[in-house]
Amino acid sequence: MELTEQYKAFWDACEDLKSSKIIIADAKVSKVLRSVVSCPALVEIVGEALVGYNFSNELGKLVTTGLDGKARITLPSEPYRVIAFVFSLLSEFDSRRLDLQEFISQYFPEESLIESFRDFNEQLITPFRDYLCEWVGFKERKDEDSVVKINSTEAETIENKEEENAVEEKDVDQFFEDITMILNQIKETINLDSKIKPDRLDELNITINALLEVVNMQNFKIFNALLISLNNLLSPIKSVRFYNMELQNRLAKFYGVM
Repeated sequence: MELTEQYKAFWDACEDLKSSKIIIADAKVSKVLRSVVSCPALVEIVGEALVGYNFSNELGKLVTTGLDGKARITLPSEPYRVIAFVFSLLSEFDSRRLDLQEFISQYFPEESLIESFRDFNEQLITPFRDYLCEWVGFKERKDEDSVVKINSTEAETIENKEEENAVEEKDVDQFFEDITMILNQIKETINLDSKIKPDRLDELNITINALLEVVNMQNFKIFNALLISLNNLLSPIKSVRFYNMELQNRLAKFYGVM
């Protein structure tokens, strides 16, 4: 899939979520996350935003209480913080650690759940979509005669050179070789697990395949961002707990000596 198609898939997934009914929004949330992790340029931006990010702490900072005594979410002004918060929030919904309807009812109080869902989409999903698309150039720009342009080089510049240089002296090849073996073990196990629903299995395979591609690229930014998504997907699956623990231990061993 070309860059333009990947960006459009993300845009369309966000629009699909916004236009859906709240009773089926969970599936639409998963679609948005898949569209992000399937696009290396978007993953790189999200990965940069998530470096050192603590979702629970940030949520506490963003909750305000109005004159009516009701709690509401007020997004920060910094685009990176918005991207990190909304991506993390969607991941919490997708992993079932947070309930979508309860969250919307609590922080977007309106007369009806339909109105609350509308506000949630306009206040969170729209800026999340716009910031990511603006960053990669997939947006109508006022300063360029309102022509939609794709500027993939912008995404390529979002690299933390210091981090990449720091890991060059480590045994990176051995690390990624071990990770590849563990990922393949996880992939083989989940495809034999009849308890995993087909849609969740598709998400897992997409994420693992993307990780395997990133391993070949040895791109730590995309790798770290995809791991967050994979961990959320694997957390409720008992059949891969051993392999997931092995994965986490290998990560801890590598990053612990960096």
